Amino acid sequence: MTQITPLNNEQHANLKIMNSTDFRRYKEQHLIPLIAHDFIPMASEFSVVFVKNEETGQFTAVAMMGIKPGLNLYCQDDKWEPSVMPSSFLKSPLSLHIQDENSDDCFVGIDLDSPLVTTENGQALFNSEGEQTDYLKARTEHLLDVTQKYEQTQKITQHLASKRLLTHKKLNINLGKDEKYAIDGLYIIDEKALNALSQDDFNDLRDKGLLPLIYAHLSSMHQIGRLAKKQIQFDTK
Repeated sequence: MTQITPLNNEQHANLKIMNSTDFRRYKEQHLIPLIAHDFIPMASEFSVVFVKNEETGQFTAVAMMGIKPGLNLYCQDDKWEPSVMPSSFLKSPLSLHIQDENSDDCFVGIDLDSPLVTTENGQALFNSEGEQTDYLKARTEHLLDVTQKYEQTQKITQHLASKRLLTHKKLNINLGKDEKYAIDGLYIIDEKALNALSQDDFNDLRDKGLLPLIYAHLSSMHQIGRLAKKQIQFDTK
């Protein structure tokens, strides 16, 4: 459990954040939420798929960084040097939260249990006068940008769903030695449904700039084999 606390220039005047490429904080998260801007770069190494919240019906775009729940194959140690990564990886230990249900006001929260939070080394959050440092301002801008793009991505996924382009997919992964692992609960773009769209609906996707995202997603499914190999390597250590 993380301890998220609203950032305060009095209580947290001496706090600093260390820059780190150690992503073990995600080692138990095999599906990482994405924003639309992540699709094309992430598709070069990871499968980009969709999952559905059965209670709300909302779809979320995610990168598969593991085959089995609770195991991120890339973040088990601090040696991973990513060429691409989800935008959300750069948020921790800060996060953005809605003040309350009846307001659009937000506050920046900080995970005080994060090993990235110190009082010694790192980037200061506040100066001696209690004002935000340029570092904190930049981090806050990033949080706002990712949050806005996440909301845009949610609208995109719902639009795809409204056009009946998302279809349930069950994957059977070959892990060698006659071992297969079934992954259920994933959704992908139905190519037949995409090709069967009316000209107007297809042009609508094009005009909204969604076709590159769709094609990136479809091509990313070839990365499943890469993930299977990493699982086999992990299992045979």
